Amino acid sequence: MHEMGLAQNIYDIVLKTAEQNGVGKVLRINVRAGQLRGIVPEQLQFCFGFVAKESTMIEGAELVIETLPIKGKCKSCSHEFMVEEYRFVCPECEHEDIDVLQGMELLVSNIEAV
Repeated sequence: MHEMGLAQNIYDIVLKTAEQNGVGKVLRINVRAGQLRGIVPEQLQFCFGFVAKESTMIEGAELVIETLPIKGKCKSCSHEFMVEEYRFVCPECEHEDIDVLQGMELLVSNIEAV
């Protein structure tokens, strides 16, 4: 379950950011995760809840996960498109040499706190 490691990394980022900004209590954490990360949101939320018990500042914070779809760009014709059903084939020219433009991200995009 790679979600536990991800939850720990998110926790570390949030804790460091909160401490640097004099936060009293973290209420909500927004995370953007690319579809190719293979994250199961419910598992990540569960793991984060477990890890967050280490800090009263973060414990009970809501973890909101936005899954970003896969976007590709054909190396042959430069057409940009959304990858459907993990089919990495250009819909314009049928080439299979594709650059992934979006879908591998994993970032804390926003922290709401008081």
